Amino acid sequence: MALLLAIPYLSPKLRTLRVAAVPWDPPAESDTVVAAETSAPVASTTVGETALRATENQGTVTNALPAEKAKEPPPDPAALAKLAGSIAVEDPTGHALDAFYGQLARTEQEKGKADGAITRILHYGDSVITSDLISGTLRRRFQDRFGDSGHGFVLTANPWEWYFHNDVVHSASEGWSISRITGPFSGDHIYGLGGVSFRANGGASATFGTPAKGDYGRKVSRFDVYYLEQPYGGDIELSVAGQEPEIVSTRGPEKASRVHTKQVPDGAATLTLRSRGNGDTRVFGVALERDEAGVVYDALGANGARARLWDQMDGGHWADQMALRKPALVVLQYGTNESEDGGIQVEAYVQKLGALIEKVKAGAPGASIMVASPLDRAEKTEGGGFRTKKIIVQLVELQRKTALEHQVAFFNMYEAMGGSGSMARWVHANPQLGSWDLTHPTPAGGEMAGNLMFKALMASYTAYGAREKNRN
Repeated sequence: MALLLAIPYLSPKLRTLRVAAVPWDPPAESDTVVAAETSAPVASTTVGETALRATENQGTVTNALPAEKAKEPPPDPAALAKLAGSIAVEDPTGHALDAFYGQLARTEQEKGKADGAITRILHYGDSVITSDLISGTLRRRFQDRFGDSGHGFVLTANPWEWYFHNDVVHSASEGWSISRITGPFSGDHIYGLGGVSFRANGGASATFGTPAKGDYGRKVSRFDVYYLEQPYGGDIELSVAGQEPEIVSTRGPEKASRVHTKQVPDGAATLTLRSRGNGDTRVFGVALERDEAGVVYDALGANGARARLWDQMDGGHWADQMALRKPALVVLQYGTNESEDGGIQVEAYVQKLGALIEKVKAGAPGASIMVASPLDRAEKTEGGGFRTKKIIVQLVELQRKTALEHQVAFFNMYEAMGGSGSMARWVHANPQLGSWDLTHPTPAGGEMAGNLMFKALMASYTAYGAREKNRN
């Protein structure tokens, strides 16, 4: 048996019959192939050279880095908003605010340039906006970051006791009579941009100017007077210190929305508007603007307003006003007064809010739209404590559902301020954030709410910018 096993070792040709390899034999070709496939190459210890075949440096999926720069996914708006201390704006399409953000990006690129891009925001609402606390904070934050293009639109006179604008000087004499969407109503459904029409036939006046102190609203380049041209329209006089008074006729063949611009050197200035008679004058308000890239934020609150009251506004007239104003974003923030209506008829409410959204879409087709929920409202319990009104929770959810169904953005101010019980906590906060009427914010609370909305919008804007950069 030993002799038989030794025979294959006598000749290399019989190596395939061997039961084990011997160190003095060179490796067989088949052995070399197996080694190449199953183990790393062994460094040669011989001296000499090796001839190479032609080669080409060609990367493949397995041995080269990607040729293109990796595209990082855009940041999550919800994560950014949470990091900033707010909540995200809900966007049912992912692009509901693109028109606004696109304009805002152009403004940011041209910040401070004369005749640069201006981004206008119209914030409609009820008494929470009439006081210009939330909207005033948003105006300041936007202008701090993107540039100051002026204070924006101010109603001719104060149609409500609560009407007030921060960072502007505004007064009016007696002699104005009004029609408004909250009543008394006008016969022709014409109310101007802010939902109030002011009428006079001589003797009434109003002033609009920059404040003498503070860090905001200190400059203006032009006063844009919004009025109604109409048959038998009267005259208005526009006066600015250092310039000759200007007489403007509001007479025309038919009723039409018009704007007359009074230019001034960029800086401090005050415009006095006076009704001179010679017919009936209808003036809606004056916008203070600057010929410089930045943001203009119009606070268009109305005491007692509800979404359904915009049924009063003639759609064509509102579209004319929007065309003159050219907004990039329209914010609709209602619900406070609906919570006093003794219960919600769900189908009717959803229909009315949806109709308002579609009316704004038709009137401002180039603008983005965002529905903002009301703040929390509290009521006293039998035990003397406070709790959130159930109807507020219902309204917020109906608004959210309606906004998303109509494919516009939604910001849940109720949740952003803390959700259930938040107004009670705001009332007892130090500094106090909620008023003792358990409904309205204090100035500190208005600033808090405005900052929450601004942070949410900026988180969404950052995500938009990253998405656009990846797309390009």
